[in-house]
Amino acid sequence: MTEGKALDTVTTDAAPAPAAAATTAAAPAAAPASSAADAAPAPAPAAAAAAPADAPPRLVVVATHNAHKVPEIAAALDMPGWELVPLAAAAAAAGDTDAGDTDADGSGLGAAAAAAAAPVEDADSFEGNALIKARHAFAYTHRATLADDSGLEVDALDGAPGVHSARYAGDDATDDERIRKLLAALAEVPEARRGARFVCALAFIDEEGNEFLVRGVCEGRIASHPRGTGGFGYDPVFLPADVSDGRTMAELTAEEKNALSHRGRALRALRARLGPPCAIRIAVFDFDGTILEGHSPVRMVYRLFSRRVIPFGVALKVLWWGVRYRLRFPVRQEVVRSYIFASFGSLTAREVDALMADLYHDELAALIRPAARSAMQACREAGEKTVIVSASFRPLLEQTVLDLGADWFICTEMEVLNGLYTGRLLRPAPEGKQKIVQLRAWADETFGVGHWRLVRAFGDHYSDEPLLAAAEAPVAVNPDTLLERIARQQGWRIVDWSIDAPES
Repeated sequence: MTEGKALDTVTTDAAPAPAAAATTAAAPAAAPASSAADAAPAPAPAAAAAAPADAPPRLVVVATHNAHKVPEIAAALDMPGWELVPLAAAAAAAGDTDAGDTDADGSGLGAAAAAAAAPVEDADSFEGNALIKARHAFAYTHRATLADDSGLEVDALDGAPGVHSARYAGDDATDDERIRKLLAALAEVPEARRGARFVCALAFIDEEGNEFLVRGVCEGRIASHPRGTGGFGYDPVFLPADVSDGRTMAELTAEEKNALSHRGRALRALRARLGPPCAIRIAVFDFDGTILEGHSPVRMVYRLFSRRVIPFGVALKVLWWGVRYRLRFPVRQEVVRSYIFASFGSLTAREVDALMADLYHDELAALIRPAARSAMQACREAGEKTVIVSASFRPLLEQTVLDLGADWFICTEMEVLNGLYTGRLLRPAPEGKQKIVQLRAWADETFGVGHWRLVRAFGDHYSDEPLLAAAEAPVAVNPDTLLERIARQQGWRIVDWSIDAPES
């Protein structure tokens, strides 16, 4: 690298958002509780000029000899106007490959042959090794270069295997042999002390020799035995913290793994650092407990009971569920949904829709928080697309969108057959991690991959954490105990939107 060139670094271990700004490793001081006015968006930064439509692609060399790795990185990075090529191909194109030629290191090897001789990765950090590989490739191609180094850190082993992850059981060891050695080293370690993380460092060198570093982290712990056939390396024994059902990394779908993996997070951080600004900015709002003072399913069940559609015993169970929700105890939302589904059997879909519309106008409209209205209006005035994401039913959210003027909504969609709701869902209910999964799918389809940003998110329940973590400006609204703890740890804004909250 040329003396005096810039070295820029950024780290992220938050849940990902397409083209969102990467967060720094150190969390800021906890934000105090504040009013709705404090949550209003700041003016959007001016967009950078776009490259001409007929501009040639930017050639970026990926410092790898694994040809299959390049299209995977290209798909995850999704940088418009970039063409990624493996090192060997770029080196061959850079100059004569005859053995008699003297190249950058004076070895007498041709460019392709010299580049194929992998550099010694002897740094004591992932960033150091990524830079070694990137600088090696840059020396032989004189092109923008991207390199990565990744591995597993285990707390009980003082961070081992770390930068030696690939050689943990010897240079020629298989994945199974490395896993066996790891599990043997942890044989006497209790589950509570088996914390671990996958780390990926990316080094990028531009055409001028400026260097950039980003890091992606996936927190988790080590399982007692391997499970799953997907992935590679230590995936079968790594339990990601973002997966609540106990699956290992090797048991996740490709989509799930890309969303939370260390490499995926690092690539998104690099894209946020180097990519063009996105034209579409999105602000997303949870409904129950955030926009609405209370919980709509409980009121729905009460209305069904008052009309003798649902039996007293079921209504009593839902009432107890509502008490637990109001007291901020962990609850399962699918329980109430199943009770409501069961009661729909005696009503046509049109009758159910009318019942929900009446519920909104008779009761829920008065419980819409004025602070939520103000925040949504401020987002719209700032040019942001406002979206409501909730596990509530479509007829309720349709009325809410009309009332608040939101741009769109994502909700629980029920199957209709012969004019009746069957009790089956057309897709998973948008709750927990499904909120950000379905928001991304909708935004990618509507605006195009890489053409939107999640600039802010508002939620009240601990299950909203993945959605809030994906936003550039997360806001915890009257949060439950768990979400408040997370918000204070992460430095997220906390606001009181209660209808009876004092005006500030």
